[in-house]
Amino acid sequence: MDITSYAEVIEKRNLKVEGIVLFKGGERVAERRWVPEKPRPVYSVSKSFTAIAAGLAIAEGKLSLMDRVADAFPGPSSPFCGTSQKSPLSGPKPCKLPAAPSPRLASLTLEHLLTMSRGHGGFSRPRTVADALEQTLDFDPGTRFVYDNGSTLLASAMITRATGQKVRDYLLDRLFRPLGIPDPVWKESGDGCTLGATGLELTTGDLAAFGQLLLQRGSWKGKQLVPAAWIDGASRPHISTKETGKPDYDVGYGYGFWACRHGAYRADGKNGQFVIVFPRQEAVAAITSDEPDMESILAAVWEYILPQLDS
Repeated sequence: MDITSYAEVIEKRNLKVEGIVLFKGGERVAERRWVPEKPRPVYSVSKSFTAIAAGLAIAEGKLSLMDRVADAFPGPSSPFCGTSQKSPLSGPKPCKLPAAPSPRLASLTLEHLLTMSRGHGGFSRPRTVADALEQTLDFDPGTRFVYDNGSTLLASAMITRATGQKVRDYLLDRLFRPLGIPDPVWKESGDGCTLGATGLELTTGDLAAFGQLLLQRGSWKGKQLVPAAWIDGASRPHISTKETGKPDYDVGYGYGFWACRHGAYRADGKNGQFVIVFPRQEAVAAITSDEPDMESILAAVWEYILPQLDS
């Protein structure tokens, strides 16, 4: 597959793409690098990995989408976010509900967290799970999409409370190592949970492998790592995002994944980190960048790469 035209437009527009890897039909069909490959922050692509961890915990019977935050952190005396039965993780503040949680906080579920609809008023970047639990909810959970990091940090904490492992550690043998990612960096909150929303560091090739797993609906080298039904459900829109006013961000949001135009879906991170899955074309595009103009990177994919995938 020839991606020269894509590379030329990236360079002509001075878009700071670092690398792109394309798979089609299970084969690596194209690659271009502008900087040497090494693990780099993938920002909010981390959210998609946290969503996969949630799906695995649900499949193991340890969580459900309807599980409430209030039940995971039941009161002022609950332990740190680390575990419910093992030694709590160290941290400055216990992960606990406010003494008198609001009705909105009391009704908040894991599904609300995964769909960015917990009722918060705007983007937030809480330092700890305790801080996220104390944030004001301005709307009823499930009624509107507001993208932020606090929702996924709370989801990470719920997964940790249910499984007894930080999300990074929980995914090591279930996902990362089978994909050839032996020991990824994933930063933690101030109270010791995997950040969930951000903080993961991967290579372009790592993202491509993740995309291929998604395309294969959770199957990898003959083994079902993630339930196919969870991949199907997480990747389809569950809430409207049309108020974004951007064509690549108004198609809807699933569980940690963005729906795309052209029948695709994607994991998406700040400054142009993308895992784009094209189910109809049986293809995956993984892109890492240091470029704030993310929409131009996506537009170039639709214009110069998608037609070749269709041919």
